Amino acid sequence: MKKSAIRETLNRLLWDPKYKRNKEHVIEYKHRENSREVIKKIYVKDIVSIGGWYITVKCGEREKVVPFHRITRIISQEGRVLWAKT
Repeated sequence: MKKSAIRETLNRLLWDPKYKRNKEHVIEYKHRENSREVIKKIYVKDIVSIGGWYITVKCGEREKVVPFHRITRIISQEGRVLWAKT
């Protein structure tokens, strides 16, 4: 199976001691509202699980699945782009 750069970046943010202390990193993704796409933001700290092609995040009282193909950027708390869709 081909390695996913998104998955590797998210796992590094969750488990690498360099990043682990601070999980305020932002994930931007495309979300469809009615007939248009908008960019929404979620935080790495809200990740419940990482699958082979998606992440599950906590949104209030429920969980939401975000497929990797909808993710556009992963940004560190300092504002540095760690991964971006090309």
